[in-house]
Parts: sequence; structure tokens; C-alpha cells
Amino acid sequence: MRTWMLLGLLPTTGCSTTATFLTRSRGNVEARIVGGDRQRLLLQSESGAELVVDRTDVVDIDHPGNVVALLGGIVTFSGMTNLGVTAVSCRSALSNRNECTASIGLMSSFLAVGAGMLTWGLWTWLTSRSLVPSTLETAQTVPPAPLAPEPAVPPSARLVPRLR
Repeated sequence: MRTWMLLGLLPTTGCSTTATFLTRSRGNVEARIVGGDRQRLLLQSESGAELVVDRTDVVDIDHPGNVVALLGGIVTFSGMTNLGVTAVSCRSALSNRNECTASIGLMSSFLAVGAGMLTWGLWTWLTSRSLVPSTLETAQTVPPAPLAPEPAVPPSARLVPRLR
């Protein structure tokens, strides 16, 4: 049973803390968010190279951790449900105590693994999202402020000949 549990956790070890950015000029960029301001995002690739991306160039961001949090929530809910059913069925006088102890231990381990996955996934996702304030959407939808008009030379001033 431990082998199956380890094989079930194997896909989650491939998840990293890098976000995937869909940009207009570069396509998909895989990097960790370091910081940024209203105009630019500062990113760091897995090799350590830093990259500055204009917010207007970013189309979409896929933050890390959401899939692990979803799977962790499912495993947590399943472990809680199975633990509750096992505890109720073990109250009967006909149940074998050794089997009940093993079943409760197994369901508790599923619950613990699921809670760990849920916690790590939510923490990673919320941390990544907090580094990109909601100004990304406003940077794309709000047009830039118009420039102040420069005073023009009146047409009559251009027509009057200059005296020297």
C-alpha cells in the first residue's frame, strides 16, 4: 500500500514554484515572480537569469500551486470521508480491532497527505498572486492618460511678414 501512496504522490513532485506567462512578444515564459511595479514585472528563471517584462506585454499568468491545492483538497475530503465511515463501522461489536486500527491509520495518513498538499498548493498560489497586484488587468484595459496639448502658433502670426 505504501508503494501505491508513493506512486500517487510522484506527479506532485514535478510541480514547481514558477509561473507561466503568456506574452505578446515572447510567447510562453516560465519564471518565478520576484516583484514589480505598475509598469513592469521582475521575473527570475530557474537558471537564475532575471528578466523584466512590461505589464502591457503580458496576456495571462498561470500561477503555480492551484493544481496541487485542488488535488490536495480532493484527497483531504476523501480521507475525511473514509475516516468517518471507518470509525462508524468499527464501533460495531462484529468488527476486527486489528483491521480497524490499520484502516484508521491508513485513512489518517491519506488525510495528512491531502492536508499537506492543500496547504502547500494554497500557500504557493497565494504567494505568487500577491506578488502581482491587480494592476495587470487595469494596465491592459485603461488607456494611457492623454498628453497635455502643446500651444500652437496662431495662423495669423504665420501670415504676417516679419519686419527687419
